[in-house]
Amino acid sequence: MICFSYSIACNSAQAEILIAVLSKNNFNGFQEEEKLLIAYTDSEKNMTPELIYQFKLLGINIPSPESIPDKNWNEEWESKILPIEINDEVLIKTTFHHVEKKYPIEIIIDPKMSFGTGHHATTHMMIEFMLENKSLFVDSIVFDFGAGTGILSILAEKSGAAEILAIDHEEWAFNNMNENFERNNATRCIAELSSMPPDSDNKFDLILANINRTVILEFFNSISQNLKPDGILFCSGFLTDDEKLITQAAEKLNLKFIDRKFRENWMAIQFKKHTTNS
Repeated sequence: MICFSYSIACNSAQAEILIAVLSKNNFNGFQEEEKLLIAYTDSEKNMTPELIYQFKLLGINIPSPESIPDKNWNEEWESKILPIEINDEVLIKTTFHHVEKKYPIEIIIDPKMSFGTGHHATTHMMIEFMLENKSLFVDSIVFDFGAGTGILSILAEKSGAAEILAIDHEEWAFNNMNENFERNNATRCIAELSSMPPDSDNKFDLILANINRTVILEFFNSISQNLKPDGILFCSGFLTDDEKLITQAAEKLNLKFIDRKFRENWMAIQFKKHTTNS
């Protein structure tokens, strides 16, 4: 199968909007570089007139697509993705990496076209948050919203979580997630193909939401309802300029700000759900 790439000149704020919009229109992979977003899709027809209009509203020119055979896609990943270590505690590598040094936690990820290799600032910050709060994961029930490769779910299991529900609305991400769960023997991770948080109240001790501002705000109420009293939400996928918007929306849902992180104009925030007595 041949896929197509669009190399879009844009800034970080525009890239965030484009990822949110394109991911809902059958674009199934993104690579961010300085002032450039490369978006991948399996058909030129997915660049619809409606999408072209939204590009024009953002003042962004649409480049001509470049066709990429599957073999070249895999070679592209292998040439650019390097092993990554975080806080000297976690090593994230692919099936084609060999690293002699041993780490307390090692995660093997074959990313294919899924978002979440540990290299992006948002994933890096989420992992840092999880490591700093590792004790919270022991025997916990976790929800990973927009799981991508499943990397955060796998880390949650390796941190002692009892059960992890991981969802993503893209079929290629769902399939990749299952492959990575099997690759890491993550038997307590459950993958579901879904765009909606589960219809339940007070089910999860911890929720991981590394998506984007648009989706987080859209489903903030549902996320809060799924969180147990005193439960913790770790979220990222938005820019530093969005902090006020995110925190104000959280306050209305009884989500108390706990901590935050910044990295490369991106940020991550930790919230705790209020109890009636807090």
